[in-house]
Amino acid sequence: MKYSSFIALRYLFSKNSSGFIHFITAISILGVALGVAALIIATSIMNGFEKEIRDKVAGLVAHVQVNSFKSDGLPDYKEGMKLIRDSIGGISGMSEIVQKEAVLRTKAGVEGLLLKGIVAETDLSSVRNKILRGAYNLQPVDTIFSRLLVGNKLAAKMKIDTGSKVIVFGLNGIPSPANTPKIKQFIVSGIYESGLKEYDDMIVYTDLKTAQKTFDFGNNVTGIEIKLDNFENAERVSNAIKRVAGYPYYPRSMFKLYKPLFTWVELQKAPTPVILGLIIIVATFNIVGTLLMLVLEKTQSIGILKSLGTSRTGIMKIFLTSGLVIGIAGVVLGNVIGLGICMAELKYRFFSLPEIYYMNNVPILIEPFQILIISLLAILLTFLATIVPAYLASKLEPVRALRFS
Repeated sequence: MKYSSFIALRYLFSKNSSGFIHFITAISILGVALGVAALIIATSIMNGFEKEIRDKVAGLVAHVQVNSFKSDGLPDYKEGMKLIRDSIGGISGMSEIVQKEAVLRTKAGVEGLLLKGIVAETDLSSVRNKILRGAYNLQPVDTIFSRLLVGNKLAAKMKIDTGSKVIVFGLNGIPSPANTPKIKQFIVSGIYESGLKEYDDMIVYTDLKTAQKTFDFGNNVTGIEIKLDNFENAERVSNAIKRVAGYPYYPRSMFKLYKPLFTWVELQKAPTPVILGLIIIVATFNIVGTLLMLVLEKTQSIGILKSLGTSRTGIMKIFLTSGLVIGIAGVVLGNVIGLGICMAELKYRFFSLPEIYYMNNVPILIEPFQILIISLLAILLTFLATIVPAYLASKLEPVRALRFS
């Protein structure tokens, strides 16, 4: 061990040092540890939020949705689907839909919603895996009754369950005596829960043919849903479809369709490192105070070391090492606390969340690279904070230092 490291450790942890030095050293280590732990926990939670929201949206909706600029939808959609599939790579699935505004009527009242007609065999959403009660069955019962999948939140609000008979009014423009809504009877075959509460409250599913008849759409569809191998490419594929398909095709990525949701996540993430990083900066100032107190207490020792031939650089190394020991100890302790709390939350789920957060528990996603960056930045700030006290210690004159009391 180098003499500078040996002396630095003696200064900080020797029994001969004053109790006050031990106390402020512990406070400095704890300050760095709490700052690092808070930043690790906050970034892990924000990473978890972003992943949960992205995965839920990407799993429940199409990565790219192609609608029409025309009010009567897409008439030659099969040719359009073939053109898109043949021209653009990275597409794992495509399915046609009819989705328009409708009104649901039950004994409990009336509610506005979106009726979505899908082809069950090619449907891209994860609704088939989100059924709470009943079955994923959209085959019409007969010429009078078709089947309907309803979100859990909407079902609770309208007091309906599997087997319930409901009426849907298909809106096609502004209702008037000359434009009366089509009326269709349904039997609820299943109740689903996606995890996105607003989604569950708004969209109900039926088969494509029933939706086309309900909205007088003939053989047209309102849009085409596209699933990608990698949803991160949604914006690129959306722009490619604009070039390939042209008018009247109007593609939008899920990031555009659900922009408020993704913007909310980004706004949550943006200020967190800055705000919590200030905690680490404040903690480094505690280290400055600790080292200045250490310099005052060890002034005579510094004078003795200088009189024995220790250079200014050697004195600086002693106090730089002292600061780094405090910083590294704080970073290690902060990692233990932060990762410990994250792992405990992942296993035991201590904290629940209200509905507005789209999930039941606090999500955690630990990114090792981020933790490494946080730790290195904390150590760097600690090192920078030690430079001034170390420099002041190296400037002490041996005679004055020996006379100091």
